[in-house]
Amino acid sequence: MHSERDGSPVTDSADPVTETQESGQPEDWPAVVDRAYRLILGRPGDPDGVAHFVTALGSGGATVADVCASLASSAEFAQRLEPDPEPEPDAEQDAPEAGDDEVAEPDPDLIDVAEMIANVTLEELSERAEGYFRAVAEPDVLLTKPFREVGDAADLLTTFGQVLRGLRPYPGMRVLDFGAGTCWTSRYLTRLGCRVVALDVSPTALDLGRRLFAEQPVPGAHHEPEFLVFDGRRIDLPDASVDRILSFDAFHHVPNPAEVLQEMARVLRPGGIAAFAEPGDRHSIQPQSQYEMRHYGVIENDVVIEDVWEWARDAGFVDLRLCPVDTAPSWVDIPTFRAVVAGGEEGDHFVALTRAAIDGRRMFVLRVAGEQAPDSREQQGLTAGLAVDDVALTAAGDTTVLTGTCRIRNTGSRVWLPAATGFGGVSLGVRLRQADLTTRDLERLALSDSPIEPGEEVALPVRVEIPTGPERPVSVEFDLVSERVCWFSLNGSPVVRLPLTP
Repeated sequence: MHSERDGSPVTDSADPVTETQESGQPEDWPAVVDRAYRLILGRPGDPDGVAHFVTALGSGGATVADVCASLASSAEFAQRLEPDPEPEPDAEQDAPEAGDDEVAEPDPDLIDVAEMIANVTLEELSERAEGYFRAVAEPDVLLTKPFREVGDAADLLTTFGQVLRGLRPYPGMRVLDFGAGTCWTSRYLTRLGCRVVALDVSPTALDLGRRLFAEQPVPGAHHEPEFLVFDGRRIDLPDASVDRILSFDAFHHVPNPAEVLQEMARVLRPGGIAAFAEPGDRHSIQPQSQYEMRHYGVIENDVVIEDVWEWARDAGFVDLRLCPVDTAPSWVDIPTFRAVVAGGEEGDHFVALTRAAIDGRRMFVLRVAGEQAPDSREQQGLTAGLAVDDVALTAAGDTTVLTGTCRIRNTGSRVWLPAATGFGGVSLGVRLRQADLTTRDLERLALSDSPIEPGEEVALPVRVEIPTGPERPVSVEFDLVSERVCWFSLNGSPVVRLPLTP
């Protein structure tokens, strides 16, 4: 499920650390920073380090997440992850006494996510998720997502925008929204023209999703979403039945990621894509993650991309691509901005924060085996050769009739879908250019009933009736158009312009 536990009222007592973080008062920052030191580095914060981070937090130049990411990317933290070196043998050394080989006790406050996974069943986790949504005192607050709070909205919308680039959903595609929660991402995908299947372990969350669609209806013609309860193991869909899968802050909640990836690969069509926006490989030790696990009993797992790729390959995925993106960048003054652009030392602090922020997010796509030839539903690579021969203009009452033969060649890299496809279908577009240099659409002419491959050429007779009203068009223009995608001339393709005046 999506991480809905974002401050919405629930029937549970508040945690003092979380209240401190959310209050944002300057006098709270030292306690917040010291807590981060203890959770991540296992020690109290040193005065210089605490002062540095408190200044950054108080000025708005960093968030609590930035502080945690910076500590977790430090050499000191990396050293904590390394095994203790074996002691050099010493012949004169007395035999060790009992207890000499004991290691330091782990932080008793730190919840070990691996231990949690080992001691909880899928059924228990599903019931905890359902219990959370049932316990929400003000469910209407959840339906405001992603616009509940400005900072949250900025992060969610930035992340969603970037993961869309990797997902590449087209209108008409069937998209599985994995861990949909209250379905705000499902609603956006529906607005993009997709046929959405909203999947979650919590029936109550999906009921809230139905409310969202009912109370905030998607405008215009669209496909109604499907709502599907997930049992934690099997996705109740046939093999090869979806084109895309979105996992937006949901995959790190599952205790059986290898099994889930097997299911994702099974339901994806050949060449299908699964896109993920997830936290990083130190997610479980972050203060908010510890709070979530302690108070709600949910899994806040680390996303180790090397492990994900190993499981994904075993499941049948053939490619993985990562997007290094900072969804919460720092705001800097002009000198720092110039230093960052120029690569000067003054910008090193900004660069370090950016690297830490990138390291705290795992945005990636997986693709299953099979080919989906690039087609005219995307702009890049849409170009054409175009010529109109045997042109004749004939007056016919209040209109001028233009006839001729149009020769069109696909010079780009994408298959042109037939005009009847709708979105992404390619037609010959005819436009009138007025004396004031404005244009207006006149007609769309279908090229073929079949897709047109790169390098393929077609010829079609053209007959266009041009009104001779007071607007007095000066020329008629021919250009290829991919419906709701672009005119080919935007990619540099030639336009044929025929004058209508002497």
